[in-house]
Parts: sequence; C-alpha cells; structure tokens
Amino acid sequence: MSTRIGRILICCLLLAAIPVMADADPCAELKQQIRKERGLLKKRALLDQARQQCPEDAEVSYLGGYAAERLRQYERAMTRYLQATELDENHVKAYFGLGDIHMVLGNAAAAIRAFERGLALQPGNQRAQSSLELARIKHRSASGGSISSAEFIQVMQESKSSETTAGAIDGPILRMQIQFQMGSAELSAAAHKQLNTVGQALKNPALEGARFESAGHTDDTGTPERNLQLSRQRAEKTRAYLLQNFALDADKLSLAYFGETRPTAPNTTPENRALNRRVEFKKLK
Repeated sequence: MSTRIGRILICCLLLAAIPVMADADPCAELKQQIRKERGLLKKRALLDQARQQCPEDAEVSYLGGYAAERLRQYERAMTRYLQATELDENHVKAYFGLGDIHMVLGNAAAAIRAFERGLALQPGNQRAQSSLELARIKHRSASGGSISSAEFIQVMQESKSSETTAGAIDGPILRMQIQFQMGSAELSAAAHKQLNTVGQALKNPALEGARFESAGHTDDTGTPERNLQLSRQRAEKTRAYLLQNFALDADKLSLAYFGETRPTAPNTTPENRALNRRVEFKKLK
C-alpha cells in the first residue's frame, strides 16, 4: 500500500514540475551563462545570442556594456549602457557604468550626471559616491576652479577596483587651467597659487615614490606649429616652477606637450577653448 502511495506522490511531483520547466525563461538562462562564462569568445557568442533573443532586456544590454568596458571598447560600452537605461530607467548598474566610462574618457561633467542618477536610485553605494566625489574635483579643476592639495592627492590615489573600469589606458589625470599671460608662457599670479597647491601635494608623503607627467595643451587659435611651441613652453615653465620652488627631484616630473592635437571639447565656443588651454598632471606610476 505504501509503495503505491509513494508512486502516486512521485507522479504528482513530476506533473507539478512540468509547467515550471515549460515556462523557463530562456533570457534568464542566457544571462546566467554570460555571468558565469570566463572564455572571451564563448562570452561574445552568448552575448550575440542574447541580443537576438532578448532585444528588450535591459540586463542583457548592461552585460554587453560591461564586457565591452573590460576590453576597453569604451564607445561600444557606452552604447550598451545607454540602451540599458532606455529599456529600464531604474537600472542602477548601467548608470554607474556610464559614469565610469565618462571618467575614463575625461568627461567629468557627464560622469557627475550619471553617478548622481545612479545614486538617486541607490544612495548607499559607497564606490559610486567616491567616484562622484572624484568627478566633481576633476570637473572643478578643469573648469578653472581651485582645488586643495588634499584633493590633488585624492585624485592621484585613484584606483580601479574589480568593480570599476579595468585598467584605463592612462593613470589618474587631473586637468588644470593654469593661468598664463595671453599668448605667452609667462605664469600669472593666479598660476603661482595654483602651482603652489600642486607642489605641496607632490611633496606630500602620500605621493612619495610616485612619478608624474606635466603636459601642455592649447586651443586651435593660431597655427598648429605655434601652438605646439606654446604648449611646450608652458609645460616647461610649469615644470620648472615646481622643481625650483619645491625642491623636487627632476625625475619626479617629466614633460610632454601636444599643442592643439588633443582637445577635450570642440573649439567652437570661448568656454570650450578655455577647457582646451590646459596643463594636465598624470600619474605615471
């Protein structure tokens, strides 16, 4: 009797499981496979399959963006993250991914907007809050605002954890609108104040052993040849001021200059040209 009852129970359990198996979500299974897959080619194939089968799935778009970001395919990653936010306006991780991409590409203003949107949905995310703080410092510095030595150090100690962009091409970069006399390489009084902040930071034990690059840039006013020369002269003046006034070792700060060839914004407005007339400090190691 008990054997018969047991068989009946097993049959009931099997019948109950059939609807669940029939309703299994292929998109959910694909996403699980994508998260677990470590092989690059296999992951790409799974992502392609997921995009075809689940074109309206925000998480699939996010996973595609995340994979592209790890490969430093930043434009593709941005496209996928944007798709995720369009499909799901509350997709927190996609906003944070956008913020990371904008930081790598040097667009601090856009990074601020992305991090703020994500943090409005998930205010307790400490990594995103720290990234937002860095973005605000970078944006203020690039826009001609003043920063403290502690903030300079904070940017240069920026690190990429496993949850953020994996290995940006460059180390931490801080853009500053160092003020020069118009059309010359002579430092203004405002420039002295700005560079004193930098010098104090470079002397701080927190940056002991680190090496940096001082790079000069210009807008596109004038000839390319003149702009290249001017960017070199300004970078040299900046470096010389720091070495002389803060007794830095010469190998602490190397020199680079690019003229008008690396604009951070189109040279279409006075405000954009001001952003392009800059000195960048980059941590080399």
